[in-house]
Amino acid sequence: MMNVIYEYILIPVAHADTDALTHFLAKVNRQIINPLILVLFALAFVQFFWGLFVFFKAKQEEKDLTQGKQSILWGIIGMVIMVSVFGIIQLMLGTIGVGDVTGNFRKSGGGNVGDVSALLK
Repeated sequence: MMNVIYEYILIPVAHADTDALTHFLAKVNRQIINPLILVLFALAFVQFFWGLFVFFKAKQEEKDLTQGKQSILWGIIGMVIMVSVFGIIQLMLGTIGVGDVTGNFRKSGGGNVGDVSALLK
């Protein structure tokens, strides 16, 4: 009852059909953005392990030790950036009600935030 009062009497609300937009954004996220983030994360991971290899291979050569440390550092920075980008994009898409990583579509309006009963089954 209170919802009817808020929607029709007190606060004018514009209802638009956003299903097409949310499906489009979910598809772009799932088929373009997430694979791109995964590839960039994998490159940073390879950079990190290449740095470890160079660092441990270099016995006492200062140049190789420095190069290995730099590769390790940039690999870690790249992985942190990719995880952060993934989290920020998921936060933004979840805020506007677009599907999550698995392609499941969330219902706008919340309601399931604290519901842990599905996890207990």
